[in-house]
Amino acid sequence: MSDQDDKWNLDTAESAYVVISRYVEHTQISGIIIAMLAGALGEEKLEFLVNSEHWKNYMASRRELETAQEDIQKLAAAIERLRS
Repeated sequence: MSDQDDKWNLDTAESAYVVISRYVEHTQISGIIIAMLAGALGEEKLEFLVNSEHWKNYMASRRELETAQEDIQKLAAAIERLRS
């Protein structure tokens, strides 16, 4: 593998952005579905869900994704600079 293969370039930046954006989109859709399912469970069953370790991990993951939005925007800006 040459040094050229190791360098960050437009192709690798765009590939990274595509992968990241697909995961973000999937996570957003999953969040909507989870909210719909939680609503269908009803309030008494929902308490069990929100007190579970899985729910706490899910919410922590969502918060991390929200804070990653700035990094995603920086990546998009870097891609635009590489395109110029």
